Amino acid sequence: MSKNTQNPLSAYFRAPKLYTKLPSGGQFYDEGIIDADATNEELAIYPMTTKDELLLKNPDALLNGEAVSSLIKSCVPQIKKPKKLYSADVDALLIAIRGASSGDDVDVAAKCPKCETTTDLTVSVEQSLLTMEELNEEYSITLSNGLLIKALPFDYSSTIKAGVASFQSTRSMQSISEMKDDLARLKAFNESFVTLADLNFELLIESISSITYANEDGENVAVKDKITIREFLENTDNKTGKEIEELVNGINTKGVKQDIAVTCSNEECGEEFVAPINFDPVNFFTGS
Repeated sequence: MSKNTQNPLSAYFRAPKLYTKLPSGGQFYDEGIIDADATNEELAIYPMTTKDELLLKNPDALLNGEAVSSLIKSCVPQIKKPKKLYSADVDALLIAIRGASSGDDVDVAAKCPKCETTTDLTVSVEQSLLTMEELNEEYSITLSNGLLIKALPFDYSSTIKAGVASFQSTRSMQSISEMKDDLARLKAFNESFVTLADLNFELLIESISSITYANEDGENVAVKDKITIREFLENTDNKTGKEIEELVNGINTKGVKQDIAVTCSNEECGEEFVAPINFDPVNFFTGS
């Protein structure tokens, strides 16, 4: 068939099933990451193709982010560089793609922390997207020592790094549990813990955009150099470090709500608790 000839089956091609905005509104990205005309507008979300579904069954592609990147390019054509998106925006798009592909209802199983009864719930994709929290370009906090910290949300590349590290840590723990020698097991455990801690530290540095202090003349000076920021974090006290961690962790809970209020289905219990909704693509799509 000639390239200029219309496919006779084109009437059966997929069409957008829903539209959604991003938590960021698409406002804080460099040119080329998202279509300029899509800024602050609702994005068209197409259902998955068979090829998309097959790629999501590839563990390596899921782990390194290639499957998610390919999925977003396929189902949200206005997104050009998915890995450059903020993680909150990626979460929103994955939820929208799930809704466009499998319907509005998502089943969630929540275990009661009191009696351990499992309660089955249904979460609405559309409602989750409507109640998402908007993302700011930058967040700030004045620490108890007077420093002003400004931080950015994680981008998806950072989330991929964290996911790979968590996966490797889980595999290491499995291997360590099988070791017979106590000293070797302890050494391996410490090495795995240090690796994970180092990554979390690197992500903290990446998230901080500036640290502002008052100089001898009382003027505010903003430090943006990453080497200087790293040295500060390596030498500051744990109280200051925890304040900064709380800021960064709080930023990265913005966007689509990742939990749901639950009342235990066991009538004798009736415990009210909050349960997480697992939007991780490994379970969110392959478990559908």
